[in-house]
Amino acid sequence: MNKSILLQALCGAFNFPAYFGDNWDAAYDLLLDHVDQLSEPALWRFSIEDASEVDEADLADWFQLMMDVCTYASSREIQLRVEIYGDALACGVGS
Repeated sequence: MNKSILLQALCGAFNFPAYFGDNWDAAYDLLLDHVDQLSEPALWRFSIEDASEVDEADLADWFQLMMDVCTYASSREIQLRVEIYGDALACGVGS
């Protein structure tokens, strides 16, 4: 699992538009659009199936992205929780 795979998964899960820039900043902007549309508390769950082949730096960037999205949601008084599961990890962040 690496940055490209993570961004493709986000693109598919959140139906990003064709102009999506395939980078963390673009994903952040588009995820904020989704947060702004939430009208009730939300839980986003992600699963990492094979944690043995994970690019640790890219995974850390993805975690940070999810924490930043939750921070944004909290600042807008929107309840959002993100849970990330895998063979050797389980963590959650939320507002």
